[in-house]
Amino acid sequence: MIHFADQAQAIEASITENTCVASSTMRIRLTSSEFRQAACPGQFFMCRNVDGSDPLIGRAFALYDTGHDWVDLVYAVKGKFTQWLRNRPAGTKLGVWGPLGNSFACTPVDHLIMVAGGIGQTPFLTLAREALGKQAYGQGRRCGYASKVTFCYGAKSSEYFAGLDDFKATGAEVLLATDDGSVGPARLVTDLLNDVLASSSNLQRRIVCCGPEPMMQRVGEIAIRNDIDCQVSMETPMACGLGICFTCVAKVGTEQEWDYKRTCVEGPIFSAREIVW
Repeated sequence: MIHFADQAQAIEASITENTCVASSTMRIRLTSSEFRQAACPGQFFMCRNVDGSDPLIGRAFALYDTGHDWVDLVYAVKGKFTQWLRNRPAGTKLGVWGPLGNSFACTPVDHLIMVAGGIGQTPFLTLAREALGKQAYGQGRRCGYASKVTFCYGAKSSEYFAGLDDFKATGAEVLLATDDGSVGPARLVTDLLNDVLASSSNLQRRIVCCGPEPMMQRVGEIAIRNDIDCQVSMETPMACGLGICFTCVAKVGTEQEWDYKRTCVEGPIFSAREIVW
């Protein structure tokens, strides 16, 4: 399904907080009452500097959290824009448009399993709250549709884990894996997933996943092998966020072998069975 951006709004929002939450990871809070009623778990926003043209185009940030008059976005400090953004003080204006893209399924399930790697935890806080009936999002979405939520989170080292207290506060089970063994034995987040699946075979399960593509590919393969529905949140680079420029395409399987779909309007959430990795 294509989700055109006709419901999106474009505003200038003020930064009220810009806080380091993990190594090279920031949480930014923007004043915005316009997005509160519309934003759904899995959607994203485009942000750009309104006082200059370097960089010229906006950058995509997944929705992390919302309040009465604010929106939180979490980002990894990597390129020119995020290097610039990490040093912006409170009061700085950003051009923001959204919410954009589609959202995670909200159909009933016994056990929702969220798998994140790197900065991939970002879209899952609102989803955990919604699934466990703690907060409703968007228009017409079900709230409280999962009996249990497990959050499997993998990172290079413990210093990269962001928002753990936020996730624990939702009531989700939080399981951690690190490459270097700084939390428990060194293992992959897919090892956690296999353990969770082995202990919940009697439940109806759904997997959602976000992070590096090799990790998501592996999670998709595990889900398919166990005949479990799996949604992946693709993080392809975007320029417009509106479906115009075709820079964010993902390769998907079709009856004619394969085709491209735009992550910004036909995603960013796709069935793992669709993606040609």
